[in-house]
Amino acid sequence: MIRPSFHSSPAFLARAIDLGEADRRLTFFTRDAGVLVTVGKSAWRSRKRFGGALQRYVLLDIAWTQRTGRMAVLSSASVNRSFWGIVEDWERVRHADHLIEIASELFPQAGPKPRAFEVLLRGIGSIAEGEPPPETARRAEAEFLAIGGWGPDLSGCRKCRRKEGRSYRFLPSEGGVLCEACPPGGGASLSLGAVKTWRALQAGKTAARGRLRIPVVIAEELRSVIPGYVEYCLGKQLRSLGKK
Repeated sequence: MIRPSFHSSPAFLARAIDLGEADRRLTFFTRDAGVLVTVGKSAWRSRKRFGGALQRYVLLDIAWTQRTGRMAVLSSASVNRSFWGIVEDWERVRHADHLIEIASELFPQAGPKPRAFEVLLRGIGSIAEGEPPPETARRAEAEFLAIGGWGPDLSGCRKCRRKEGRSYRFLPSEGGVLCEACPPGGGASLSLGAVKTWRALQAGKTAARGRLRIPVVIAEELRSVIPGYVEYCLGKQLRSLGKK
């Protein structure tokens, strides 16, 4: 008989679905295993193992057992840090859900995801501490895209390579920006300031990203573009920011 392997990791709860009267199917985004789907045996009843810890907006320390060909079984979960400031405001809730969703969707492969997990943890903490949720979301989105290799290329026009134009157009299908003169037409307009801000978010060091303040007008420009590009990369619509 093959013995189960034992694992542990910091994690955020992404989804929970009831399985019968007592069990739950629990999906986590973890630092050391990426997206992890587990079954929580008697998760509704077992206060000893889980103690009410299985909630969103909580940094968890979880442990689980794994057998080849079977769903992982959650063995314990405890609260490392809670972010209850999020539940005080609906916009905070929406954007925290958004960060957890895009982390899980952009990095679905099994395996360690320390950089993506750090971005998620920092973003959840910033929202809980009162930073404007849309600004936090744009920072995290840009970092997630850069970590995952989706870019986009914001060094200049993708066609003529012109840099420092007064304005650009962002086309997801081009993987970057075009100047006003280059084909094809269409795309979302972005000012040079918005392009530079996005470029700084994706290319700067972590500390520099944390210090960068995004003016309201530029935040609005990026809000109209970056979430849509995330959906383009995923090939589907995100649920968390679909409705206000």
